[in-house]
Amino acid sequence: MAAPLSIRPLHPTDAQAYQDLRLEALHGSPEAFGSSYEEEAPLPLETIKARISSSGPNTIFGAFADEALVGMAGFAVYERVKARHKGLMWGVFVRPEWRKQRVGKALVQRVIGHAARHVIMLEAAVGITNESARRTYHGLGFEPYGIERKAIRVGDQFYDEELLYLDLPGA
Repeated sequence: MAAPLSIRPLHPTDAQAYQDLRLEALHGSPEAFGSSYEEEAPLPLETIKARISSSGPNTIFGAFADEALVGMAGFAVYERVKARHKGLMWGVFVRPEWRKQRVGKALVQRVIGHAARHVIMLEAAVGITNESARRTYHGLGFEPYGIERKAIRVGDQFYDEELLYLDLPGA
């Protein structure tokens, strides 16, 4: 039986677990992220702690099974005045052994609920070949609005991303 799952905002005290999970994600699924393992592996823990906001709308959520961080999803509000009505869901990842247990869906739902208090539209991007994630996003109401060709480059391989949006009931 799987351990009970809880989803909560990360705190600076979660920095080591977050860094470990993020590096696992970047190493194991390089085509899914704009950042690279090589860029982030040397970052000191203090830099990671500073990224984890403990207040304000920008938040990284963690899915925990007991005390272990098994998934993550970030949310950020655009900074420019004319774009502050929009937010971005980023960095969604679930450890392989926790996939197909609706952990990703629960994380995305938590981001949507949080985003609805701050913005009127949530954006996301997902790899064209990531059928499971695309099904989850579409099932939660995200609508595609375009394809970014060659969005990610890993070595000599290019990956396209589907660009998505979700209208929210207004912040």
